[in-house]
Formats: sequence, structure tokens, C-alpha cells
Amino acid sequence: QQEAVVKEQKHLDLVRRLKADGFTDPAMLDWTFANDNGRSTQMHHAHRYVEQWQTIHAENIGLLLWGGFGTGKSFLAGCIANAPIAQEVPVRMTNFAHILNELSNSFSGRNEVVDRLCRYPLLILDDFGMERGTEYGLEQVFNVIDSRYRSGKPLIVTTNLTLDDLHNPEDTAHSRIYDRLLSMCVPVRFTGDNFRQEAAQRKMESMKKLITD
Repeated sequence: QQEAVVKEQKHLDLVRRLKADGFTDPAMLDWTFANDNGRSTQMHHAHRYVEQWQTIHAENIGLLLWGGFGTGKSFLAGCIANAPIAQEVPVRMTNFAHILNELSNSFSGRNEVVDRLCRYPLLILDDFGMERGTEYGLEQVFNVIDSRYRSGKPLIVTTNLTLDDLHNPEDTAHSRIYDRLLSMCVPVRFTGDNFRQEAAQRKMESMKKLITD
């Protein structure tokens, strides 16, 4: 019994460390299947992805979660991220604004930052396409995605870009990036209401009641 307690504590400590390392935003720690409100019609994709993780990882199958603002793409990606971490699988969920900042501030060199991202069994890039499209920025974006492609490990991307945007890039720099993404990731479209907008509206209505009653 004591051995079981020690083993469970070691497991909990490891999961805690993986979560601390895996997310750039602490709010993502609560993006789990247990906290799903059931409104996203695409959530079954997340469940299947996690259930089939061993095959997904072996066959290097990624996801491209695309659609309008506030439709639940990031939350779904967070649910996928938290599930393997709970099974002691390292996952990194970040965005290019954070990555570009890391690259700029890295003392060990840009290659070390990219190599570290490629070591995670699963990498999730949130809000792709929101970063500034400078020549330097685009080159680093391609470097990260191309390196991940060459690593043979799965990638999940969330984006407000449409498939039409991705199939019709504005220039060669974007074309290189989009081609890599489309070759790595299965597109999943998100439609429906803007959940963030609804939540903001509910808060506004609650505030009105509080200050006028």
C-alpha cells in the first residue's frame, strides 16, 4: 500500500511538472474534457484523437483546426493537450508570438529553441496566422514548422485563416509555410456561435442587473 502511495505521488509530481512546462498560459490547465460544456460539435474529434494516440503518434497525424473567432478551437486543442499529459506524455501548447520572443531572447541559440520544440511527442501551435508577417518572422515560422515536419512527430494548429486562405497564399513565403501545414495536418472546420462573445454578453447583462437593481 505504501509503495502504491509513493508511486501515485511520483505520478502526480511528474504530471504537475509536465503541465507547468507544457502551457504558456495558466488558463489552459483547465481546458479539459471534464470542463467541456458540450456545445462544440467538433469535440468528438478531440476524444477520438486522444483515444487513438498511439496510432496517431506512430503515423504522424496532425490536425488543422480552422474557423471563426471564439468557436472553441483553442479549448478543444487544450483538451487534447491535457489528456496525454495526464498519462505522462510531454506536450507543448504555445503560439508563435511566444516562440519568436524565445528565439529573440535565447542565449543558447535559435537551433536549441527549435530542437526543444521538436522533442515533444505532440506540439500544438495556437492562433497561427496572428503573428506579424515580417520577413524575419515568416522565416522563423517556416523553420519551426519545417523542423517539426522533419521530426516525424504530429502537429496540431489552430487558426482563424480559412482553407481558401491556405490554398491561395499571398506570396512565396506564405506558400512554403502553408504547404507544409497542409501536408502534415487534417483540416477540421469550426462553425457556429462565438462563445467568447456570448460570455461577454452574459457578463454585461449581469453587471447591468447588479448596478441598476
